[in-house]
Amino acid sequence: MKIIRYLSVLTLILVLFMTLMPVASAHRVYIKEQIKEVQIWTYYGGGTPMVDADVEIYSIKDGQEELYLEGMTDQDGMFYFEPKLGVSQYRTIVSATGHSTDKKIDLAGGIQQEEAELPLFMRMFVGFGYLAGLAGIGMLFAARKIKREHSNN
Repeated sequence: MKIIRYLSVLTLILVLFMTLMPVASAHRVYIKEQIKEVQIWTYYGGGTPMVDADVEIYSIKDGQEELYLEGMTDQDGMFYFEPKLGVSQYRTIVSATGHSTDKKIDLAGGIQQEEAELPLFMRMFVGFGYLAGLAGIGMLFAARKIKREHSNN
């Protein structure tokens, strides 16, 4: 009899806890991305911005390219454009003073790694290293030639 009384008290406490506890609600969470503008930064090898460079943007849909926008870069070498609805791939062509480059942009493909470029001072240092190496090889051959001439005499 005592067991039934304990069970009924436990059941009553459990029912009270269930009714008085706040309701835990699990909501599904959604994320929807929206790209409002694409930024393109154009610069020369040393990092100098391409000011007032001509920019052509081609939209690529179903493998077909179509001219979407034309414009010019600003004082910082930047060009901004709003993506075309339903298009996630673009080809950009930037040209100024005889220099030109193009690049494909895939907005759905995420971030793509760029090839790392050495800073200008490092490229100069590496160039001098190559020259010093070539000079060293030349000196080695010259020293061998002189040694061979002296050993024959």
